[in-house]
Amino acid sequence: MKQKIVNSLKNGDESRNIATMFRSTALAMIATELTEVIAVFIDGIVTSSFLGIDAYSGISLLKPFATIISLAAGVLSTGCIALCSRYVGSGKKEEANVVFNFSVFLAVLISGFILLASVLFPDTVLNLCGVDLKKMPELNQYLYDYLKGYMISIPAITLIRIIGPVLVMDNGKKIFTVSSVVLCVTNIAGDLLNACVFHGGVLGMGLASSAAVFVQLLIILPHFAGKSSFFRFSLKHIRPGCFRDLLKNGSPAFVKRMAGTLQAVLTNYLNLSIALTAAAVAAKGIQGDYFQFLFSITSGLGKTLVTMVGIYYSANDLKGLKNLFSYSFRFGLLLSSAAAVIVFAAAPLLAGVYTDNPETLSLTAFGIRSIAVALLFDTCMTLVQSFFQGIGNLKHANLLSIIERFIIPVLSAFILGSLFGSKGILASTAVGKVILFLGFIVFITIKRRHFPGNWEDIMLLPKGFGGQESDNLYAVICSKEEAVEASHQTLEFCLQHGIDERRSNLMALFVEEMTRNAIMHPDNQNKQPVFVDLRLLISGSNICFSMMDLGKLFNPELFYEMHKSESPETHIGTSLIINMSKEVRYFSTYRSNNLVIYL
Repeated sequence: MKQKIVNSLKNGDESRNIATMFRSTALAMIATELTEVIAVFIDGIVTSSFLGIDAYSGISLLKPFATIISLAAGVLSTGCIALCSRYVGSGKKEEANVVFNFSVFLAVLISGFILLASVLFPDTVLNLCGVDLKKMPELNQYLYDYLKGYMISIPAITLIRIIGPVLVMDNGKKIFTVSSVVLCVTNIAGDLLNACVFHGGVLGMGLASSAAVFVQLLIILPHFAGKSSFFRFSLKHIRPGCFRDLLKNGSPAFVKRMAGTLQAVLTNYLNLSIALTAAAVAAKGIQGDYFQFLFSITSGLGKTLVTMVGIYYSANDLKGLKNLFSYSFRFGLLLSSAAAVIVFAAAPLLAGVYTDNPETLSLTAFGIRSIAVALLFDTCMTLVQSFFQGIGNLKHANLLSIIERFIIPVLSAFILGSLFGSKGILASTAVGKVILFLGFIVFITIKRRHFPGNWEDIMLLPKGFGGQESDNLYAVICSKEEAVEASHQTLEFCLQHGIDERRSNLMALFVEEMTRNAIMHPDNQNKQPVFVDLRLLISGSNICFSMMDLGKLFNPELFYEMHKSESPETHIGTSLIINMSKEVRYFSTYRSNNLVIYL
């Protein structure tokens, strides 16, 4: 009996649900990250191809402007998703909707302020981007024109940044994927029409990007007006009481993006000081385009890990955290390695998408290969930072962000730029990521007093987290027979830990009823068998039961009503356990059913 369940764990079934949920969610999150860069990326290609390399060089200097826009949005987005996932996991729908609606309200206010400042003080905005208007005056008109068209999209970009991850968490991955595809198609069509039909120049490119982002927003918004949505727009939920928690949980994103903004501005200054030609400026701009596009992979992986870590950390589940952390690395490195190899090999072709100028081609290919090398190291460090953020270790998360996004890249750009000119600045991206990775390994080795040999060495969890291994029972159940076996094992486990016979028998009956019920209701959309992740934690006389599956989603209100049946013989084990429990939580997120009961 016991051996069969243990074998199922050894065969890897314990990570099946985690792997499926992380993989599908990460791909959707990567799409959310691409939203804010895809418009600028497409604009760059079409602009350089149809309007010339000088026009592209001009708009490439506005890259830090997109970073400034995402600074405030990133703080709100990270704080919102962290708090919402915690409240969803606790079954607190009211609190989750307060955080969501207040975040949207702040996003509208902040984006309006940035838009107004861009209209009234364009020179100041350009100076904040690290642009010296006297350095290359022939590029100034391109800067002004693109800013006029692109600034209109600020409210839409900010809102999508906030509600996109919430939409994915609220089982809306398909909607967001469709909206991302529509964004790309609309933006490409708008750019081509502008270049070939309307001849609107750089201003038209900015307007086309803005229009595409608003189209995506219009596709997303109806979800939050539907009755089936966990999160809904509501004026009564705009309450400032969550402001402090929102900022606290968003602080890692603020530190990371502020450091990234300062780094982008200073690098702009350094590059303009060193670059002798517009070709060198263009090469750095093209590298920046591919950097943003390629590093959406690591950003999406990190955001997925942040939100999923909370599910297992709040349940004090060490095994679940280790499985999630290790799979995020395996999947992340597989995805980023494939992307890095393709980009490194295709660097000359990717550079040729923008220009056929020999000098620009040579510098750009070198810059693209640099970011391909950097991607693998960035994946590792982003996942580590995201894990620290998810468990509330903000000290290490913020410290890593400052070092990664500001100190190392600026020093690398300054030193390598002074020694090797524009090529040195292009190479500094890869060099900085390698230095950070090696520095972290040294840090862990010193802290642990030995070279990291397992995942727990890196995770830096609080001492005693997860309880003693002997106080935890784990099982993965995918058949009725295994449900019965898990029931027998539950009875034995409870009795061994001093739980009275009545409660032990009821818990065993409850395990069998709940797992059999989940197995019998697969999700008709994916036609896959249901695997139920079961965990029992006994601490003294207290029992924590948790169960997760990717079967058919069910309405929690109907679930509770079903177990309040007047007929005592209906789901007797479940009914009695529910009545005896101190706390019952059900939440559905990322298309999973999660049930947690404290006895």
